[in-house]
Amino acid sequence: MGAALALLIAGSASALDQVTLKVETWSSENGHGYVGVKANGEWTPPAETRTRVRTKYYSVWENQGDPSAYCHAWWVTVHRTSDDTIVNFDSLLSMILCGPEPAIGISPSGFGDLSLYLSVGVEPVTAPARSERIVTAELTAGWRDFVDDAIASYVRPNTVRVQRWTVDFGDGTRRTFPGDGSDRLVTTHAYEAGEFEVIVTARVVGDAYGAFFTPDGTPFEEVVPFSLDISNRASGVSALPIEYLPPVVSPGGSPSGTLPGGQAIAADAAGHAQIYWPRGLPCALFLRAIVEEEGFMRSGGVVIGGATTRLVRYRYLGGENDASNASAAGAYNASDPIRIQWNTPLPNRGSYPVRVELTVETTYDDGTVRTFEFAGSIAATVVYSAISH
Repeated sequence: MGAALALLIAGSASALDQVTLKVETWSSENGHGYVGVKANGEWTPPAETRTRVRTKYYSVWENQGDPSAYCHAWWVTVHRTSDDTIVNFDSLLSMILCGPEPAIGISPSGFGDLSLYLSVGVEPVTAPARSERIVTAELTAGWRDFVDDAIASYVRPNTVRVQRWTVDFGDGTRRTFPGDGSDRLVTTHAYEAGEFEVIVTARVVGDAYGAFFTPDGTPFEEVVPFSLDISNRASGVSALPIEYLPPVVSPGGSPSGTLPGGQAIAADAAGHAQIYWPRGLPCALFLRAIVEEEGFMRSGGVVIGGATTRLVRYRYLGGENDASNASAAGAYNASDPIRIQWNTPLPNRGSYPVRVELTVETTYDDGTVRTFEFAGSIAATVVYSAISH
């Protein structure tokens, strides 16, 4: 027979029992070969079948792992059905089965044997955060030929298929995809910054021939459904850190007041780095943040998002001010104007500096909020009558 019994240690429990244990083979009518244990010439069905198989002895098979590909190691204890005592306590059976013959009545085991046939990849492995990646999983050529070894049974090849794929993207996200009749899955995913490991599991289902027992312990063969999970992983997947670049902001002013004739000058929303105002006229100077360049998000040298900036407060640093109710140097809310006045034009259309420090709030596309400070001044040119901006 093709099954290799690489290691076999058997013996009797004691002289009183006179139980002889043997590893035997059984062939079905379909020509399939199985390996099992006999005690005193009687088959010892596995423990899970003893509720309906009333033989004198039953066996318990413990999988000890897979010493090599498509090989299975077992510790086998044989019990007396009447009182559950172990008849080979001092001399356990140890078997390593390699080859196509499965052990009689043993549940599918060694699912990891097929992991090398599942290739998992992520492209690109390293990329900017939040950029879309392609995750691919594929059962490679030849994997179906070894399913019967992996489940210790005889598989009906035309029934084997991938029922579903489960992808653990490594960032707390799990998704399940139904099988489509192929051996390949392609999907996409975007990662935040960090290092990740992708694990893909293919749930494979099909039908297989299995050995069972009649009530008197005679083995027979039957077709039963099976399922097994084949998993593999792709490590070293990384998303580069996100940089939150600040905006470029300069202070601007928007003056307002009332001319001697009663004409109101309203503040505009834009703000100006250079303003013009009549001498001796009280001015309510509203501060504006002139955003010369908006903030943005970057990862791996690639821009991945923008931002919006607004003025939240400012500090007036003082300067020339002839107003009777002049604003004192200090901190103000964005909506508070500076009360200011200039009584003397400077020679050669010179300008008075209105020195301020702006605090702006920048909200990025992902909801991240940062504050920045910018210091500068607004140039105020005092004219004798007309106003121009």
